[in-house]
Amino acid sequence: MCFASSSSKTASSCCTRRQKLTYNAVVHRTRSYSNTSAFSDATTTSKCRRFSSSNFSRGEKTIDHPGNRQNFLKVSSSTSRDLKIKSAWGDDVQFFPCTLVKKPRKVTAKGDLYSLSIGGGALGDEMMEKFSTPGQYVQMKVLPSDKPAFIAVANGPRMAKKTNSFEFLVKRPSEGYTDKDTGEVLQSTAQKVCDLDSDEASILVSAPMGKGFRLPEDEIGDVLCFAAGSGISPMKSFLEEEGFTHNGETYVFYGTRDAAHTAFAEELKTTMGGRAKIVNAYSADGNGYAQDYFKRMIDSGELKLKDPKKAIAVLCGQKEMTEQTIEMLENAGVPRERILMNF
Repeated sequence: MCFASSSSKTASSCCTRRQKLTYNAVVHRTRSYSNTSAFSDATTTSKCRRFSSSNFSRGEKTIDHPGNRQNFLKVSSSTSRDLKIKSAWGDDVQFFPCTLVKKPRKVTAKGDLYSLSIGGGALGDEMMEKFSTPGQYVQMKVLPSDKPAFIAVANGPRMAKKTNSFEFLVKRPSEGYTDKDTGEVLQSTAQKVCDLDSDEASILVSAPMGKGFRLPEDEIGDVLCFAAGSGISPMKSFLEEEGFTHNGETYVFYGTRDAAHTAFAEELKTTMGGRAKIVNAYSADGNGYAQDYFKRMIDSGELKLKDPKKAIAVLCGQKEMTEQTIEMLENAGVPRERILMNF
């Protein structure tokens, strides 16, 4: 969802005006930031390849609709089967009623990260077909009147099709937001999602959208992954898919406050058959953040890239984290065009 307590951003490639968003794996409209440097245009014509059930296919020129300007969204039609909302510039976002197969449960000893999954026939072929690339996200609501929360899918496309389910990791905000018209403090969509208390609760979910992590077509060497907090959600999807081959090592720099605030700890140990090297960057230890761990390992020679020009980096974090990481990666010789973000 673009991913330190884990917030990130997304932008519409359909419009030159960039709407500010707060996001991690969950993006909600409780506050906004001014970063636009982490945004990437989905209409890019550079060569890329996308994950598929077998390997890659060439990415086509597309226009993604992140639906990020929620103040301009209006209900256009509603039936028992689905709900459509129309944005100001004409793109429809269709919401499908889906059932929880695993109600939200807190997955960290401390902090507010919740895991949930949806599944069953309600997902439909359309939703599954559109989930083609790790790093894609959905829009999610509890009620039709809610402002959509943008939440990255945590399992890979092949695993989603195999289990007929989508997994999510959601950060529950501690506070709601103030309605600008009434001044009333309202519960955010992310809070409502995390507070669902039934395995059979219904939730409104869009088909997966966004460009995801699109890989370069040429040879891939070492793979460097950087995530903070709930930003590990799309990273897990990327690692779980294994729809690519590369000639090098895979490192995952995962920044959290401490072990008690870390999600997917056990799952990450076995991802990619246990071949990924997990570097837990605990900020409470006073040793810095994920990017600081990377720099120390590069400077000390503990991490040696076989060929920086062939390495790729996958990022999911907030503005400061991504900017610093990109600078460090470029200093290490990784080309900017091989540094991937899913928004």
